Amino acid sequence: MFEHMKKELERLAQLQQVSVPLESDAEGYWDKECPSPGCLFQFKVHNEDWKNIVRDEEVFCPACRHAAPAKSWFTTAQVEAAREFARGTVVNRLNRAIREDASESKRRQSPNSFLRITLEARGGRDAVLLPIASAEPMRLRAVCEGCECRYSYIGAAYFCPSCGRNSAKHTFFQTLGSIRSAVGLRGTLVGSIGIDEAEVVTQSLIEKGMLDAVTSFQRLSEQLYLLRTGKQAKRNSFQNLDVGSELWKSEIGQSYNQLTDEMSLAKLRIFYQQRHLLAHQQGIVDAEYIERSQDHRYVVGQKILVREGDVLEFVRLIEILGNGLMERVGD
Repeated sequence: MFEHMKKELERLAQLQQVSVPLESDAEGYWDKECPSPGCLFQFKVHNEDWKNIVRDEEVFCPACRHAAPAKSWFTTAQVEAAREFARGTVVNRLNRAIREDASESKRRQSPNSFLRITLEARGGRDAVLLPIASAEPMRLRAVCEGCECRYSYIGAAYFCPSCGRNSAKHTFFQTLGSIRSAVGLRGTLVGSIGIDEAEVVTQSLIEKGMLDAVTSFQRLSEQLYLLRTGKQAKRNSFQNLDVGSELWKSEIGQSYNQLTDEMSLAKLRIFYQQRHLLAHQQGIVDAEYIERSQDHRYVVGQKILVREGDVLEFVRLIEILGNGLMERVGD
């Protein structure tokens, strides 16, 4: 009477895997998640590139560069949905077997029998099996300059998920964009944490923006220099405007004076020296600062005042200088 059920249970005992359909988002991207427990960064890769460019052996996290096989990058939500899909598949197969046994038991009964024993299947509602939906498209998109893999993300991403390449150009512009966003948060913070705390946090973000602007240009310059010469520049050479300018003059025949105007370079010199004070002296002016920057607005012992407009101007000038280098060296 339960032959179909027995056979189905035997088949299920041999079942190794259940195919679970995944949907891409409206723009053709699949959801992915870093498998490193300390990261779990979520991003997307275009489904065609995941199939045709990304290697099965190794995929990289765009945030932390953790590497793992392609089968390791399902999101937490996808894994849970896949479990439910697998459970539904098993339930539906068992329900079907029970119904088949019930129907067969009725067919086998003789209409003239004095005693009739039949099996009737009730309940056993089938699970609705739908493809696993994708999350909404992510606004920020990138295309790797090396392997041309298309990926999207929220926040900041530094590495191509396919080849693991870190693009100096992409990281440079991403960092400058983050600085611009961060220094303009005062109004939002006032509404969230109060005016006093907002002022402290905003000033901290502004000063951090000065540090990050120099670091982003240093990183860009180091990678462009390596691309141009095939060798590493001396450590921290591009933290110093004069040293960096001389290095480029010897390699491309142009110093920073040819990449920007004299007034902009004078402003950059002040901003670079202010960054040095913030990093090493908590912004307290010393004689060396005045000598190197020629900024006579301060005397020794004062603390420099860096405002939102200063950082935005610094970022603008750094971007001009960076674009000039990229045009001449390439990336």
